Amino acid sequence: MNAWKLLFAIPVVAAIAMAPQDPQSSDPAIADVVTVRTISELQYTPLGGTSVSVPARSVVEIRYMDDRSDNIRLELVYENGDYSMQTVQGFHLLQNGSGGREVRLVRGASSRMRFPCLP
Repeated sequence: MNAWKLLFAIPVVAAIAMAPQDPQSSDPAIADVVTVRTISELQYTPLGGTSVSVPARSVVEIRYMDDRSDNIRLELVYENGDYSMQTVQGFHLLQNGSGGREVRLVRGASSRMRFPCLP
């Protein structure tokens, strides 16, 4: 009698395991939102209050950490492999201007920071 119960359970378990998973149900905090934009300059205002301009000709990737409520954290990865992390009040991505370049923009959580996992 126990063998029949086992034979009945195997197809049920296999059907549950093979059921399609809903991609919408995955945790959105784990996935990064990635886009590529052509920008000419990044301007940001650090906590000190003076505006800083970074030309896009040397920036490869800008990572925006959106899980902080008090300020904004930006990670900048440069073409030569340099890395910069800034805590800022706000930032601007300027698209019109000379020296435009395609830059990868990544929106994610602080737990998925690129530093210290540089290539």
